[in-house]
Amino acid sequence: MTQKQRLFFTAEMCLGMGSIMSFLGNVMATGFQMTTLSNFLIWWVPTIFVAFAYNLLVASKVTNLLIKHATQSMISQVKIQRRTVLIRSWTMIIIMCLSMSSFGLLISQTLLVMPIDALIWIWGRSLILALMVRAVIVRPLAKKGLALLTMN
Repeated sequence: MTQKQRLFFTAEMCLGMGSIMSFLGNVMATGFQMTTLSNFLIWWVPTIFVAFAYNLLVASKVTNLLIKHATQSMISQVKIQRRTVLIRSWTMIIIMCLSMSSFGLLISQTLLVMPIDALIWIWGRSLILALMVRAVIVRPLAKKGLALLTMN
């Protein structure tokens, strides 16, 4: 994947995951009501920008470092590619999910007063939801968008 394609794919993933997970987080925290929708819409654009910036500046750097470390002694390009895809997939979802869940709790002013067991529960629930949302909705749509980009 070229740099331009990776940037486009990252933007699509951040837009999709940030939008869906932010909405689901709001619904799970307050139920489905007008204030939920209002809060989601108020924080939607800042959340997407934070997700994209955090992805580029932190998560991708950590992921690339882990990939470099985990593949440095490997010779087979096929094995390197497989391990790279596996590490990138798991590292990105874990880092982004835990970070953005914490960001959501921070902007709702509940992170600092929340018991640790509740925080762990929210992180676990968010990770399970994120894995499903990514697999069923966001990644297939992002791949289709990337395919359309590369056709032109």
